[in-house]
Amino acid sequence: MATTLTLNENDESAVHGSAPHGALTPADESSPIRIVDAISSSEFSKTSYIVYVIVSPGHESKRRYSDFEALREALVELHPTLILPPLPSKHTLVDYATKQGRAKSDPALLARRKRMLERFLRRIDTHPVLRIDVVFRRFLDARYTWHEITRLPPLSTLPKNNLAAPPQNPADPDAPVCYSVLPLPLHPGKLAAPHKRFQESEAFTDRFQTHMGHTMEPANRRLMRRWYDIAADMADMGALLNAQSVAEHHRALATAFERTGQAADTNYLSLTEMLAGWEAQIAEPLYEYTQYASILQRIIRWRHLKHQQFELAQEMLEDKRRRLHELERIEANSARLMQALENGGHGLVPRATPVRAAAPTVSVYGRAAEDEEDEEEPPAAAEPEPPAPAPKPQPAARADASAPAPAPAPSPARRGFLGSLSDSLAQMMDMNSDSTRQSSISRLREETILLQEAMDLTAKDLDFCNRTIQASLDRFQRLKVADFRQLMLDLVRLHRDMCAKNLEAWRAAKEAVDEVGPDAWAGMPEAHLAPKRRGPHAWRPDA
Repeated sequence: MATTLTLNENDESAVHGSAPHGALTPADESSPIRIVDAISSSEFSKTSYIVYVIVSPGHESKRRYSDFEALREALVELHPTLILPPLPSKHTLVDYATKQGRAKSDPALLARRKRMLERFLRRIDTHPVLRIDVVFRRFLDARYTWHEITRLPPLSTLPKNNLAAPPQNPADPDAPVCYSVLPLPLHPGKLAAPHKRFQESEAFTDRFQTHMGHTMEPANRRLMRRWYDIAADMADMGALLNAQSVAEHHRALATAFERTGQAADTNYLSLTEMLAGWEAQIAEPLYEYTQYASILQRIIRWRHLKHQQFELAQEMLEDKRRRLHELERIEANSARLMQALENGGHGLVPRATPVRAAAPTVSVYGRAAEDEEDEEEPPAAAEPEPPAPAPKPQPAARADASAPAPAPAPSPARRGFLGSLSDSLAQMMDMNSDSTRQSSISRLREETILLQEAMDLTAKDLDFCNRTIQASLDRFQRLKVADFRQLMLDLVRLHRDMCAKNLEAWRAAKEAVDEVGPDAWAGMPEAHLAPKRRGPHAWRPDA
């Protein structure tokens, strides 16, 4: 995954900061991809647009800026654990307001965009994983339009949310179906067990973005504006000094004015040249790393969502298991109650001792059992005691109890227990019928199995994400060291070259000024001389 970027300390080009094609690192220079031109085209459109001519080994293709944007978004979805290089920003509203119709075809803007798009392709081409991606290779091939690329695998099989797919290959058509039951968090939430290393990475990324986006890059823009102002002032000063040289009659003084004006012009030209290199080798890399800070935040955020998905899946699994256990308990109780009712109440309430050996106040179920046994006995044997008035209606009462007609009202204790039991059973059966409950149990069992399988895969996926994202961060750190080393070398070289050119021009101006002697005023008309004044500060021609 990661490749080590090394710099040769003895390399003359590295020491002097020679960097053709803008701010390219040694890794970027190893890529053969070039953007050779930016031309206007109206193919497949009623309006004209800019296309960039990409030259790679064996291919030459033309892509517009929107194709580059679509390519990057596709690679982000296909490789969520890798750090993709940024793209140059679109034209701002200020550009359109100041340049109006010339914004799209402005040479400076096109040159800047062409350099940064080329750097984008080169960084992908030097990545050990991205360079072999089939979508990237088709992008470089003129035989494919971007519309055709999106209709072919892997983009055609890419899910809407890559969190619902394996991070190793989100577009895998043979991905396990259990990924479909995973939750899809939309916003980062608090983790129950956060990863300490990535907490530190997130904090570092926030500091890096603040430093680059709010401190260094704005300071660079202010410095460039001041350099541009100085260059413009030097141009004005050179023009004024050259005009003064024409007005002078004294040859040596005129030559001194001319050489000084030429030095100012040289200073203007050297500043302009330095600022052109500054834009490509200093400003653009700083802006690129300001974008990198946002990219790092995005990939860490995606890893946070993956970790959050794992924890949410754990909670879902526990909740489904709890619901399944509750439904299974209700199903078992319902089966036991129905079986007990079919058996005439036996088994509803467990008893420690037989009914006939119980205390005089036996349970209602025991009394009911005794009544049933009494009904089975012959009437003659049922009354061994002397006849009494009360036993005469008892057979009728027992006969009424067995008849279809409603039975006499039971005792309060019997009505309360059996009534509540019947009501509870009826309520339970009304609210959750056997078929619905059994269907829910079957569905929960399937979902629990799928979610458990998804949990096992998600645990492995999270480990894969931790390893690959950490490797991507390590690679980015090495790339950053190489890029900023090259940036500082370019900064030193630009100032050195500017100062060397200016020094030579100002030395020539000094030599011309030294040729102006004290008699430079001699021969001038008297009216051109300043009047003599008395006093300590009076001006004298021979002073």
